[in-house]
Amino acid sequence: TAAPLRAQPASGEDPSVFIGFSLGELVEILGAPERVYAVRGNEVWQDDVVFVYGEREFYFYRDRVWQVGLRSAFGISAGEKREVVPLVMGDDTVAAEDHSLVRLRGRAWPMNVRFNHDERGMVTSIFIYRSDF
Repeated sequence: TAAPLRAQPASGEDPSVFIGFSLGELVEILGAPERVYAVRGNEVWQDDVVFVYGEREFYFYRDRVWQVGLRSAFGISAGEKREVVPLVMGDDTVAAEDHSLVRLRGRAWPMNVRFNHDERGMVTSIFIYRSDF
């Protein structure tokens, strides 16, 4: 028998809940993706298939979501100044030249959220991912 499906995450819920979803679970909950594309990694094992649902992108390793790309998460949106990230995410924020990184605690797997910045210091994209990959 098939494993029971997870409940659909509520609107505004922590998007890290999607990490670990199977391909079947994601399609059962969100339906067919609007778009599907491949991302080439530096190594063959780093290639991903990405399912796009609106402003959310789900990156698959084998048949599980390992990363979610977003335009907004945890009260921070693309287009905001990078100085907002530690104000919202706290003292655990590690700043680098082109991104800010925060460890997400209390999750089923080790996870981080990465806020990418452009040369003007504006958030351009947000990625929540399993950091043990």
